[in-house]
Amino acid sequence: MSSTITLAEYLGRRLTQAGVAHLFGVPGDFNLTLLDHLATVPGLRWVGSPNELGAGYAADAYARARGLSAIVTTYGVGELSCINAIAGSAAEDVPVVHVVGGPATVAVVGRRRLHHTLADGVFDRFEMAYAQVTVHQETVVAERATEQVDAVLLAAMTYRKPAYLSIPQDLATLPVDPAPLARPLTVAAPTAAELQARLSGLFAVAERPVLVVGHLVARHGLAEPVRRAARQANIPLVTSLAAKGCIDESEPLFRGTYAGTMVDRGASDLVADADLVVELGTVATDVLSGFFTHRTPDEQVVHVGAAELAGAVRVLERLCAGRRFADRPAAPRPAYYAPADPDAPLTQDGLWATVQEWLPPGMAVLADTGTSFWGAAALRLPDDTVLLGQPIWNSIGYALPAVLGQGLADPGRRPILFIGDGAAQMTVQELSTITAHGLTPIIVLLNNRGYTIERALQSPDAGYNDVAAWDWSYLAAALTGDKVEYRLARTAAELRHALDVAGSTTDSPVLIEAELGARDTPPLLRALAERNDSLQR
Repeated sequence: MSSTITLAEYLGRRLTQAGVAHLFGVPGDFNLTLLDHLATVPGLRWVGSPNELGAGYAADAYARARGLSAIVTTYGVGELSCINAIAGSAAEDVPVVHVVGGPATVAVVGRRRLHHTLADGVFDRFEMAYAQVTVHQETVVAERATEQVDAVLLAAMTYRKPAYLSIPQDLATLPVDPAPLARPLTVAAPTAAELQARLSGLFAVAERPVLVVGHLVARHGLAEPVRRAARQANIPLVTSLAAKGCIDESEPLFRGTYAGTMVDRGASDLVADADLVVELGTVATDVLSGFFTHRTPDEQVVHVGAAELAGAVRVLERLCAGRRFADRPAAPRPAYYAPADPDAPLTQDGLWATVQEWLPPGMAVLADTGTSFWGAAALRLPDDTVLLGQPIWNSIGYALPAVLGQGLADPGRRPILFIGDGAAQMTVQELSTITAHGLTPIIVLLNNRGYTIERALQSPDAGYNDVAAWDWSYLAAALTGDKVEYRLARTAAELRHALDVAGSTTDSPVLIEAELGARDTPPLLRALAERNDSLQR
């Protein structure tokens, strides 16, 4: 038996140790040897996409569900095609390992003018670009190869950020010692001594605490310990917009979505009235903070960032085990959507009211940037239902390829996607990959003939917000070999019937095209537009 393995196999085995079972990407001449040897790793399945951007979005969603993902692209043209997706992963704290198949070492040392370069013999400029959007970067050298692989994976796992690994063509087959594989990579949990002292003092005098749960709680896999601590001490929980669905919304202590004063008045009042606010892994962007109407840090607001989050949750569990706070009645949750007129032309309010009535437990709701996300953000999610969106980076078209990653990472949870026609035009070719891998999502396409979110913000009649009309039924058939069930909904009654059909059709994807007015928006987007307008004055 050989005492060495190839570097490619070493990488593949490290990935499977970390729970990665699927490898996303697009082949290219610089990564073919790497892919050939990764293909020999048991338990690692290749998922090829039509382009690198879609593969990057899919890898992002996979990592959100699994805790880590990997994408393989070729040097230059491939990695730059993917950089928007990786930037989104950086903004949203998602640990994606981007593996680039690079030119051979001899070509780099000799400064040869190769294809996929700028023909000037400079080979590090794309890694320099990735340094802006990844937490760690390595270009493999023979002397440190396995150490570099481990460093990249560990950085992604530790910081919950994307990391970059470039493997030259000739080093993919480098013989390496497999001995380090006997020790799986583990993330060291940081201590939180200072934070423990501060929280202990505040807990001792608090009477009305509240926990604000941010998206980093989900990224670090800490939702259940946080909920357990809240139950022990009877502390109400609210989630940020980016963390919606992280805490099961059927939880009795769940009090709504907190985005300053913009989304949920009950959640806003609860936070404003609290004498101790513990912000766990939140980020106060313009949108997530309700355009900076959130409660800002003071002596009664403790903000816990990514570096100290795991330690802080352990501290919180210990403190909550020794306290039980008085019950506080829950304020009525806002009902954004009144029952729809079943036979009137379909509106945004009618669409979301119908979805709210129909939505079963246990699904993965994916909502693309735009009217889709702002409609889904006001839903009351049923038991065991997760929501996936991109409210920090906000790259339209993200959510359709994300169905691929979510569906492969969590096959027991059926995806339902809400996406506008303009966003779908950017990434719809990924529907072919989704179908090829046996996934059966429900896709609700909000056809409002353009970029309605942009119309809501400014210049509603501008021609640049229009998109070309597509025949979605023919397109879906062409992309999938006629394997998609198609339904058209022009009224709430037709939408409800289409959803009922979709719910019972589990052997193929279902595409529901919902026709909507070009200027029609859900209530939270109307509030967003009003806030945005007031800030421009």
